[in-house]
Amino acid sequence: DLWEGEYTYRCILTNDYESSVREIVEFYNLRGGKERIFDDMNNGFGWDRLPKSFMAENTVFLLLTALIRNFYKAIIQRLDVKRFGLNATSRIKAFVFRFISVPAKWIRTSRRYVLNIYTCNNAYADIFQTDFG
Repeated sequence: DLWEGEYTYRCILTNDYESSVREIVEFYNLRGGKERIFDDMNNGFGWDRLPKSFMAENTVFLLLTALIRNFYKAIIQRLDVKRFGLNATSRIKAFVFRFISVPAKWIRTSRRYVLNIYTCNNAYADIFQTDFG
């Protein structure tokens, strides 16, 4: 039969008449990485429901959340995320609950301010080991 065997048949529709077939297929195959970014933006940063009715306001929202995602990825690359119970592919929600939403209180002791963090995770001790106040 024509459609059975070791080959996989696919179709790519394009209006690019200048690129070769190989260049078109390679460009199409790069799309997979971008779709993961859109999945992350939709599920983690609220791109699935835009907050406003007007395009200009939504554009600002999209740009700011994309910028926040870049900051988040930079923080994740610089932190030892395993110590916080995260991994390099953790979504923003897990990051917020494990790293940011931690109860803490500034207390004054021995004529200086110390950040008292109420968690059993000792990974915070290395980050906040500076003299505050």
